[in-house]
Amino acid sequence: MNITVSVDEVTLETVVGKVMAFTEDGDEYETGTGKTVADLVADRIVDRAVNREGWQRLADQVREIRAEVIRELVRPQIEAAIAKPVQKTNSYGDKVGEPVTLTELIIDEARKALRAPADSYNRGGETVIGKAVAEAVKKAFAAEIAAEVAKARALVSDEIGKHVAAAVQAGLKAR
Repeated sequence: MNITVSVDEVTLETVVGKVMAFTEDGDEYETGTGKTVADLVADRIVDRAVNREGWQRLADQVREIRAEVIRELVRPQIEAAIAKPVQKTNSYGDKVGEPVTLTELIIDEARKALRAPADSYNRGGETVIGKAVAEAVKKAFAAEIAAEVAKARALVSDEIGKHVAAAVQAGLKAR
């Protein structure tokens, strides 16, 4: 018995399987696109590349390079936007005052934010910057005071220990 197998020319575009997908209801259907030899080759290459030991390091390097390229491309646009004058307008879109740079607008908004009341009711008349400074000073003093109190406790406990030891020794000698 002779079995003869004839295979036509196989290229990367040769369809070798069906691509199936699922509907929202979980029913399977054919997508209409076939799985080609090129798809299978690409899948194997990806599997081998991803499962290698150095893959994570390589992926991290690609992310870093991508981020640096984006920074390099965006930096000149940001610098140009900051240096370019913009026209302030009111809520109706009417021009108000002279054009100013974005840098000047940012500085003005930062000043407003720092000088704003610390709370919505403006209790105590404290500003955001004043409150931040007061909290930082309080925190610094609290740490300093805690350190000094710890030193004082250590000195007092040493002195008390000496007096207790002397009293115990005197009591033992008197027996």
